[in-house]
Amino acid sequence: MKDNNDMTLDYAGKRYRAVAPDTLDLAERAALAVNGLGGTIDPELGYLPFGIIHFSDKRPHMQHWASADITCNPKYGQSLPLMRLVSGSARYADEERGNRAGMVARVQDGLYWDTFDPARPWRNVYGDSETRYGKGRDEDFCVVGAAGLMLRAVLTWRELSNDPRLDALARDLAAGMRRVAVMRDDYAYYPEKGGWCEPCTYPRSGWLNTDEPQSETDGAEGGITCYQANQIYAAAQWYAISGDTQALDLAARLTRFCLKPKFWGGVPDPDLQHARDRHLPGHVAAGLPDPACTAGDELGHWYSHFHARALTLRGLLEYGRVTGDERVLEFVRRSYEFTLTQGIARMGWINCYPCATNLCEGCSLGDQVALGVRLSDAGLGDYWDNVDAVVRNHLVEQQLIRADQLEAIAAACGEDNCRKTLMPRQGCWDNVIARGLGTFGGCSQPDSLPNPWVMLCCTGNGARGLYYAWESIVRENGDKAEVNLLLNRAARLLDIESHLPYEGKVVIRNKAARRVSVRIPFWMDRTKLRADVSGKEAALDWVGNRILFAGLQARDVLTLTFP
Repeated sequence: MKDNNDMTLDYAGKRYRAVAPDTLDLAERAALAVNGLGGTIDPELGYLPFGIIHFSDKRPHMQHWASADITCNPKYGQSLPLMRLVSGSARYADEERGNRAGMVARVQDGLYWDTFDPARPWRNVYGDSETRYGKGRDEDFCVVGAAGLMLRAVLTWRELSNDPRLDALARDLAAGMRRVAVMRDDYAYYPEKGGWCEPCTYPRSGWLNTDEPQSETDGAEGGITCYQANQIYAAAQWYAISGDTQALDLAARLTRFCLKPKFWGGVPDPDLQHARDRHLPGHVAAGLPDPACTAGDELGHWYSHFHARALTLRGLLEYGRVTGDERVLEFVRRSYEFTLTQGIARMGWINCYPCATNLCEGCSLGDQVALGVRLSDAGLGDYWDNVDAVVRNHLVEQQLIRADQLEAIAAACGEDNCRKTLMPRQGCWDNVIARGLGTFGGCSQPDSLPNPWVMLCCTGNGARGLYYAWESIVRENGDKAEVNLLLNRAARLLDIESHLPYEGKVVIRNKAARRVSVRIPFWMDRTKLRADVSGKEAALDWVGNRILFAGLQARDVLTLTFP
């Protein structure tokens, strides 16, 4: 992927043919995601992605969406390279180059700008922003959270390129995010009413208001800490790479802000004052200790919008991992475990709006996978069963891959009404179903996707979830391999062939590993598990919930069978 005006990303790898079971293959899903990501880029409008796809319409169509096209574009910038790493797909390479060049061009003075453009008259309004913040202006602005997303994308490109411009770009973004942060005591924040359109939006002319947010539900997303989260994540990552102490200071200050008790606990937790006044007045009057209530702000309990919360948890987790801050890591672990109570954990479904609806946003699926993987990586727990449940039952089920089903839905719908309300250049009706295959649905119920519509943020985040899951199936270190998920995967040391869920069999074809550990899921009956190595029965050497195999030779075939 070479271009005189663009950096080169290196996807070097080796291809070979192999026969594998016709079961879930995340590499195939990643190739579809490349189609959905690349197919929804609009070359006619600066290679911006379309923000929304409406499949439930007589004529399915895509439309550009407020500021979200630019705010969420760096998710595409990070996800497309990751999906190419997983799948080897080269589709839409030109569109990706144009899209990436547009993102880089928007970085000026260390910020990622949504510049005024008469061709995008819809850019100033997001949700009910005119009611919250007043009418927008024809002025450049930066949603500071998008600058954090942009830095994350740049750091991914950096891993795939030796282009020295990327270090300079990362350094500028980290400095720019720190420059506009509001510093108070030992913490920092981005003010919710600082501009217009989205919360925490910095106008080119400077903050309009610097008041400190007082509630987690301030702002259009129903979550204010999420607008600090990508900055924490990216600044902590950049510090780990570069040693930039100013980036670390920013991440630390924003972390202290996001951990303030006023942003946690609340609706799901028993109300202490209610318990005092109504239930145990005599207990309190007698001077006895407070009745037992849940310390939700201490435990990371949340309400409102889970994707917003998950962004915060992911930022905090990255900061905790980089700095070794045990309190932050404990907070994220407890919050993640509380999250599992907000849905049906055994099938990987989380209610993203527990106080309002019964829906799971596509964005949150990528978050759930990432949190489970990275918490397990950090040694904070064994959450691989949770990851497996999300991936198998919801992440891949929320990815739209069946053109025939989408065509049937469109045929059953009424006439196209959006054409009358969209502005010039805002909509596209050209080959939408084919271009949209591989995108991720906006909201699901536990057993269905009742309305197949797509937000670009969900496609960007869902695709990243595919990468986190694929990358963590097997981990390799020297001649040692750790198998964490029983999914199909080709890797350097070994290949995994999973017959699940149709047959209780997993085959591991060794290439160069001397030692292999295989994590056994909780549901497997250990008394009926059998293993053989190249046709010879092998003893089961258990360490916790893993079986260890040592002394393996190249071309050994390890087979696990079970009910």
